[in-house]
Amino acid sequence: MKVGLYVGGGRVEVSDMPVPDCPRGGLLVKTEACGLCSGELMDWYMDRKAPHVLGHEVSGTVVESQDDRFPVGCRVAPHHHAACMRCDRCARRAYVHCEQWKKTRLDPGGMAEYFAVSAANLDDCHRVDDLEPQAAALVEPLGCVVKSLWRAQYQPGEPAAVVGLGFMGLAHMLLMPAAVGYDTNPVRVANARRLGLDARHPEYKETADVVIVCPGNRPALDFALSIAEPDARIGLFAPLPPEEPVALDLESLYFRDFRLTCSYSCGPDDTADAVALLRERRSLAEQLVSDLVPLDEIPKVYGLMKSGAMVKPMAVFS
Repeated sequence: MKVGLYVGGGRVEVSDMPVPDCPRGGLLVKTEACGLCSGELMDWYMDRKAPHVLGHEVSGTVVESQDDRFPVGCRVAPHHHAACMRCDRCARRAYVHCEQWKKTRLDPGGMAEYFAVSAANLDDCHRVDDLEPQAAALVEPLGCVVKSLWRAQYQPGEPAAVVGLGFMGLAHMLLMPAAVGYDTNPVRVANARRLGLDARHPEYKETADVVIVCPGNRPALDFALSIAEPDARIGLFAPLPPEEPVALDLESLYFRDFRLTCSYSCGPDDTADAVALLRERRSLAEQLVSDLVPLDEIPKVYGLMKSGAMVKPMAVFS
């Protein structure tokens, strides 16, 4: 079968691998759609894993099943990690820090013609026959946005801002009524405005009580701090590169009562909420997915997404 393989140094190739076996108690799935994640554009992060099959924003049809909840022929949207749901960390919703969570994964990854889902991963896998493949593939990334807003204690209608208008920034804004979005890229600003969102260049800024920072870079963080009201909650949605330590003015943060919170990936509560949102708001996939491409074009569109020329490409499989 063909796979989209990150080989290192920011390079992606289409390669060949054997079709995985159906794991005991798990599923073998024929891929229908798989999105490129903005986290997969970070060379410093991806080079640690190389060679690595891309893809965890994925949906597909079950072709072999060892679990009666997911019969052959049904459509599924699995999370690539799944918590045990029994430990103290799971009990307080810290799923991503469960010992089992990082040990689970899709085999070999979602950007492949077939992938296997282990029995453990089925604890965060959803049957989504009623969703189109492109919408079903958004369950995991939309779950990350749900968690981000929960961590930031966002309340609908309060003054809010989103820094960065790539896919994840747009997804945040679509769930945040009256939020203002900022980006230095005029193409991204124009794209957000086409969706009816209040998108601006950072020059035209106003303050907010909640600020979500989507890009993992220092200028985005600095801008977020500059527009945060006293007592603001500032959500960090992406990590900064480890070789770029950030010096913060802790005196200013302290006397302005800022609350910084990080939001890494998501868990089963978040993906369940994402499925409900996708069922309720059927236009989300059309609003968020900019380009549908065959797997063979993934190396090219990977570069376009990385440059900011393409917002959200998604591979579709016949």
